[in-house]
Amino acid sequence: MKTDSLNTERDWQELQETNSRFIVLDSNDLIVSCNDKAKHARLDLHREDILPSDCFWLDADQRTFCFSEFKKIAGKEIKLLFMPNGSEARRVKVLVEAFQLFNQQYYSLLIQDEHVEFIQDEYVEFDQGKTHPFYGMAQALSADLKNSLLELHYQPQINTVDNSLYGVEVLARWTSDEFGSVTPDRFVALAEEFGLIAELDLWVLRQSCQQLASWRDRGIHIPMIAVNFSPLSFNYPSLKNEIQALLDQTGLLASSLVIEVTESKKIKTSDLFIDAINDLHSIGVIISLDDFGTGYSNLKRLLKFPVSQLKLDRAFVSDLPNKLSKELSKVVLSISKKIGAVAIAEGVETQQQLSCLKSMGYKVVQGYMFSPPLSKSELEHWFYAME
Repeated sequence: MKTDSLNTERDWQELQETNSRFIVLDSNDLIVSCNDKAKHARLDLHREDILPSDCFWLDADQRTFCFSEFKKIAGKEIKLLFMPNGSEARRVKVLVEAFQLFNQQYYSLLIQDEHVEFIQDEYVEFDQGKTHPFYGMAQALSADLKNSLLELHYQPQINTVDNSLYGVEVLARWTSDEFGSVTPDRFVALAEEFGLIAELDLWVLRQSCQQLASWRDRGIHIPMIAVNFSPLSFNYPSLKNEIQALLDQTGLLASSLVIEVTESKKIKTSDLFIDAINDLHSIGVIISLDDFGTGYSNLKRLLKFPVSQLKLDRAFVSDLPNKLSKELSKVVLSISKKIGAVAIAEGVETQQQLSCLKSMGYKVVQGYMFSPPLSKSELEHWFYAME
């Protein structure tokens, strides 16, 4: 793989994968960025021992694999044991890439469980996947979707200029009778794997629009709702007509609805995908690019479809005021200004992070510092307390 030079004038991509563990080392082999998946537990982000120096083990040689060795295999992949913070060891594959930022050399480590290859490029026919190890869970998800047994939670987004409510992000939660509480990362990947993702995304959209209309009828003014959509869901036939009919039915303006798109290098942004986004934009729906700065986002992709919001990924926010995370956050804000989009920082948990973001110029934030995702009744109590 080639080495990418990252700066404010060139495309930058694949810095982090929020569904995987991710670490950035500097040229002195010190960790300068480390997402929650890698840490495996919430720790003080400013401690030097975010991860122990002996957290990787080379089974073939029966020895610790040192951080300094990663730079020697840049552009390659290696299989290791990963043992963070005394947790259970697991076999992983580590993809090492070198990049430069502001004339400094860094090394990114993308860490994935060796046996996990869960999300695929194309749908799996549901009735042909009975031998798939997750078929039973997919069957349960399908049944619970049909019976509307999933729940919605809402996380407030705050305008830091006047501390007013900017909007809420809608988040699906699934607790199965058979499988218990299933994490969103897992059941969204499951839905993509078995061709259920459009059904899931549209269910969330319908429920949240109906809820927004109900709140407004009761005098609870939520300015807008943001619903996550997988790129695969844009293949749904007549998506524009489906959403327009829902807006007409609920009496909502399209400007009250934000569709958050998370890009993935395993899901190609086809012409159909781009056409569908343009169709939604044409009726006034707001398009947001989620987890910007991670996954597969870059400047060329921004030019292909209209974007009104860029969401700075929590992986950058969690490491503030770390120099690398700060510089990358500034880049995202600069890009948002150039394309006329609103920059939203997610995952804000501390006053220090908030102060750092405000000093850069971020005006909209969300995170546990203000509120965790809330159930319908909890959000109503939060709203009244805020007034």
